[in-house]
Amino acid sequence: MAMRVKAIFGWVLEKTGWLGAGVLAFMVASIAYDVTMRYVLASPTNWALEVNTFLLAFLSIVPAGDVLWAKSHIRVGFFAERMPEGLRRLVALVRGLAGIFFCAVMTWKGWVMAINALQHNDRMSTSLGTPMVIPYMFIPVGFGLMGLYYLALLFAPDMGKEARGPSS
Repeated sequence: MAMRVKAIFGWVLEKTGWLGAGVLAFMVASIAYDVTMRYVLASPTNWALEVNTFLLAFLSIVPAGDVLWAKSHIRVGFFAERMPEGLRRLVALVRGLAGIFFCAVMTWKGWVMAINALQHNDRMSTSLGTPMVIPYMFIPVGFGLMGLYYLALLFAPDMGKEARGPSS
């Protein structure tokens, strides 16, 4: 059962990571296009700034679970590495519970914000008039995924990939 949960979490979180990479590639291409249109052809786009602003919000929230899963976030291990094993487990438990609590609050409040925007038909006051429910939904989706990962960590502390990069 634990292996199946780990496989499902791995698949979902890895896909959000790939989605984040695709969003980043789109942002690079659309900003290059906008710069070319603005400074070479003197005909700027009316959508690039707004779309890329929302995509930047997406990038900062939705792939965060994949960052935790891959253990590639910034960590300061100086104190943790010097703690006795029992205290290290207690700190991991407190960290997990705090992560679940924070993600639950952010998911709940983000959901309320998105529902309110949908009910009131809130839109950006720009030429695109983007419905605000779209960027607001990034909050409950991203923090919901991250909260599920924190919850899974309580039951399977070895969950996730091996740490990547030189800080491992």
